[in-house]
Parts: sequence; C-alpha cells; structure tokens
Amino acid sequence: MAAKASAKPLHEDAVGNWDIEADVVVVGYSISGVSAALGASDGKTKVVALERGGGSEGTCGGILYLGGGTAMQKAMGHADSADDMYTFLQAALGPGVDEGKLRIYCDRSVDHYNWLVDCGVALITGPDTEGTPLATPDPDGFVQVGAQEYAGGGLVWTGGEQAYPFNQLVNAVPRGHMPRDPEGQEDLFEGAVLKSMLAAGERSGVECVYNTGVERLIVDSSGRVVGVEGRSFGEPVRVRAKRGVIITTGGFIYNDEMLAEYCTPVLTGAAKLGHGGQDGHGIRMAQMVGADAIHMDCADATLVNTPHISFIKGILVNTLGRRYINEDTYYGRLGTETVYRQNSECFLVVDDNIFMESSWLRPSWASDSLAELETQIGLPVGSLEDTVAYYNRGAAEGRDPLFHKGPRWLQPLEPPYAVLDLRNQSFPISAFTMGGLRTDVTGHVLDVDGSVISGLFAAGRASAGLAVHGYCSGISLGDGTFFGRLAGQTAATGD
Repeated sequence: MAAKASAKPLHEDAVGNWDIEADVVVVGYSISGVSAALGASDGKTKVVALERGGGSEGTCGGILYLGGGTAMQKAMGHADSADDMYTFLQAALGPGVDEGKLRIYCDRSVDHYNWLVDCGVALITGPDTEGTPLATPDPDGFVQVGAQEYAGGGLVWTGGEQAYPFNQLVNAVPRGHMPRDPEGQEDLFEGAVLKSMLAAGERSGVECVYNTGVERLIVDSSGRVVGVEGRSFGEPVRVRAKRGVIITTGGFIYNDEMLAEYCTPVLTGAAKLGHGGQDGHGIRMAQMVGADAIHMDCADATLVNTPHISFIKGILVNTLGRRYINEDTYYGRLGTETVYRQNSECFLVVDDNIFMESSWLRPSWASDSLAELETQIGLPVGSLEDTVAYYNRGAAEGRDPLFHKGPRWLQPLEPPYAVLDLRNQSFPISAFTMGGLRTDVTGHVLDVDGSVISGLFAAGRASAGLAVHGYCSGISLGDGTFFGRLAGQTAATGD
C-alpha cells in the first residue's frame, strides 16, 4: 500500500526550480474550480488549474438554485425578490448560515444567472422551449423530474418552499433552474453545467494540467502561500502562484477517518454522494498552514433515491411508531431529520391507493391489520394504530394539526397497508459532507482567529458554504459557481 501523502507545508527555500509558474493556481478543476479560473481570467492573469481526476458535479442532477427575479422566473410568471430568497434560505439552510455570504448571494443572484448564461450554460429560458423535460403526470396531475416536482418551464421545486414551515415565511417560489445539454444530446442531463463551464474555461485560455494531484502547500518566510507541490505519474511537480492558490478540491465524504472524527457514526456507513477525489486532503493541506475548518459535523442525507412523489401521501414513523415531520417537505430535510434526530431509523407507511407497483422500492411488510404490523416490525403495542387513527381524522378534514402537511397530500390511510423499511441497516442513506474551510465573503481562507491566510483562497465543498444544517437541491452548484468566481476575482488582484 502506498504511503499517505504528507499535507505538511513545504518552505519555498526547499524548492529548487519551479516546474510551472502562474499568477493564480486553482487546485481542483470541477465546477467551483472552473468558476474560480474564469473569475481570475481577465486577459492579463495567467491561470493554471491542477486536476487529478473528476468532480462530483459530473454525476449530480445539475440543478442551480438561483432566484431574485431571474429571466426564467419572470418568463413563468413567478415574482421573486432577493429579500424573499434570503428569508427562505436563511431558514432552510440553517441554523448557522453565514449571513454576509447569503446576503451577497441573494443580492447578486440575477447577475450570476446572467453570467452563467454568458459562459454558455444552456439554462432553459421559456415556458415553451422545445424539448422541455416533462414526465408523464401521475393520476393527481403532479409531474416529477428526478426527485423534484416540476414547476413549469425550466424550473423545479427543490427546497421545500411550498411546505411548512417555509410557506409561512414568504410566498413560495421555485428557484431550481434546469440546464440543457449545450450539444443537444439530452433534454435534461447530469453534468450539464460543468460541461458548459469547462468549454468556457478553454475559450478563456485557462491552462489545465491533468493527472496531477496536489499534496501540500508551499509557503514563504512570512507564512504566505506561494505555490503547491503535487505529483504526476509518481514525479513531484512544483507550481508557483504569484498572486494566490485557490483550493476547490471538494469535501471529505470519502475519508472515513475524517467522518469518524467529525460526524455522526451513521455517516461512516452511508452511501457516498460525490466523487472518490473528495477525500478531504485539500482541507487538511490548508489546516496545516493554520486554516480554520467549520461546520465539519454537518452533512446532507437522503433516505431513498428519487422516490415517486406519490409516497408523500404516506406517513413516516420512527421506532416508537410516531410521526416526526411533515412528509411533503424537501427530501433532504427528511433525510437529515431522520439521521440526526431519529438515529437513521424510520418506516414509511402507505396503503394500496398510494403504493405504485412501478416503483423499484418494495414493501418490507404488508397487512390489513395495523396491530399485526406493529408486531412484525417490533413497534410498541398500539403505537401505529394510534398514529394512523389520529392522522386519518385530520386528513379526512384536510388538516394535519401536528406537522401541517399540505392539504393536497392528505388522504386517510386504508387497509391493506404496506410498510417500507427505511432504516439505515436495511436501506443505507446517501450523504455528502457540508463542512469545510472557513472563508470570508471574497474567498480568503481564515485562520482560527479569523485572520486572512495570505495567498490562500477556497470555494465549493472544500469551504464551508451556504448550506449548514439544511440543504436545497441546486445550492451546491449555485454556491460553488458564485463563490468560486468571486474567489478567482479576488485572487487575481493579489490581495
């Protein structure tokens, strides 16, 4: 087994010759990395990106969480504002959201949408766009795109905006923006944004050196980061950064040691959402020069992959046979609530009117008797009967007095019943980490005292971004592209 690469910094006095010299060096060339490179590229700044593999954005759904009145929102008749977007995200992504970052992200969201379009990201821009990705409506008229409810045009609902408690704060507006393949190969596809941004980086003259994994930072006598040392095909490569190094290497979901150190034990056995390169080494490199890392215990967890939207009409119960959340909320919130407060143990109760045979999910138990299901599952006697009876009384009246599930999802459960075992031991959750390097609004990496580490920047999942204890689909690509671009612009100035 190869020895683990040291993340301890190298002093520049130990560098004989620099193999590559640039103004700005970007470590990791996925969505936040290419955005940082584009932000730094002004025609005068030499930008070199180092990439050892590929990023997770090539495998995600490719949705961008943007708002405040984008062209797509206006085309579909949705009135949105930066203030409403801020209010919703502050509640949905928190507690602990960096208010300065969130404020600038919301205030500049429309500008960022336009910048992405200028970069070539083929965002759907109208209600009648040819090839708009529609699925066949279910019997109740709902259309599902991936795991999201379709909102029309190029928009999907991606954060529980329509559900309690968020619908009590501001008017519900969809902000999940869907991209389209710039080569016209697919209607809606995974990796769309990254493909377009990489092409923009090539047009801008960004030099990308592939098959090169960065192992440590290089510092001068003052502690300023002045370059990086990597390895390519077993040979060391030393790259000088005259103005700054930007770390965009992703999170640490593939590092079980870091997961054990920072996160709930449930995450160690979780299915990993992301790319194998998300091993936390970029975070470790920065910590070795004094960087602070925050929110390292935070993660987004998903119970099941793209369940059919009809399952929202069922109820989630814990090992006590009690409901604990409104089932119509964002599925990431369902997962995170289950992992962190229910120890990743829950069951989904549906009936014959809800369960869809076309689903790839299969029930673990089925019966006409709730009492029999309690025995089969091992729930306290009478718990499920009481829970369903109370739920049914409210559902018959279009109410959910406990958790306020929306009326359109309410219907009494009737025998025969089916129960899906969603406990982690039976159906492992999927998760990715959300903690990372502490940065200021413009991307400078900060030390534990809150002081800037000269010459060092970070963006994307390597940094602690907007999402903390909550998540919305599309916020990673939104956050990564926005703050990646901003970090690149800042690094290019040499400040």
